[in-house]
Amino acid sequence: MIILRHELRSGIGATLIWSIALSIFGMVALAMYPLVADYSNMINYLVERMGLMGQLFNLQDMNFYDFMTYYGLEYGNFMGLGGGMYAAVTGMVMVAREEGRHTAEFLYSQPVGRASVLIQKFLALVLMVTLLNVFCALISLAGINFMNQTFDLDAFIWFHLSQLMMNLQVAVLCFGISCFKKRDNVVPGLGIVLAFYFLNLFINVNRQTEVLEYLTPYFYTDISRITKNGGPLWRSIGLGFASSGALLLAGFGYYLRKDMAI
Repeated sequence: MIILRHELRSGIGATLIWSIALSIFGMVALAMYPLVADYSNMINYLVERMGLMGQLFNLQDMNFYDFMTYYGLEYGNFMGLGGGMYAAVTGMVMVAREEGRHTAEFLYSQPVGRASVLIQKFLALVLMVTLLNVFCALISLAGINFMNQTFDLDAFIWFHLSQLMMNLQVAVLCFGISCFKKRDNVVPGLGIVLAFYFLNLFINVNRQTEVLEYLTPYFYTDISRITKNGGPLWRSIGLGFASSGALLLAGFGYYLRKDMAI
């Protein structure tokens, strides 16, 4: 497990920086909730008349006086994009950097097989993405308790579990793509995250396109859908991981056979 430890040591700094930055945004959002709650009637009134803008973020049926509604919307937007980008960037460079930075020659001169390298790198990716999500969830929970705010603990857990699943799905997808690439370019990963995000906005506007829900993990992180469903949208999560897992397996197979550029 030398490679696993190396990946964790080299990536833990960036993981903590992302975690702290996202947690700061979370604390700012929590600090603003009392003000939002005081003016919730006015905000709900405005939301009802926002039309297309309200549909974009699925605001029509939300009550901003409810804490989890506010928390899921505010936290979900920046954590969804920030966490997704972290997972994409980390996944995209995890494998491809060995060729892009010409370290593959040294790595594969050691008594270690390609399959072992891929498995250990993948485990490191999963652990770091999980660490980021757990860290942010615990900081938010501490902030909520500090505010003495009453909230639905089940909804809080379901929401953060869905966020974790979304980040892991993006990480799995980008890790699979990284196996096909010879240079560590993060742009495709960021493009995938933005495409997922805007596809979910498109679904919110045009409900007839909900069949596309399986193409974007942001669909199952929406707090209104989670609370309406009474828990995580496991069918959407399962199908999303099935497609990402298929690409991951294809990337594994390709990497084990390809001629390495060293």
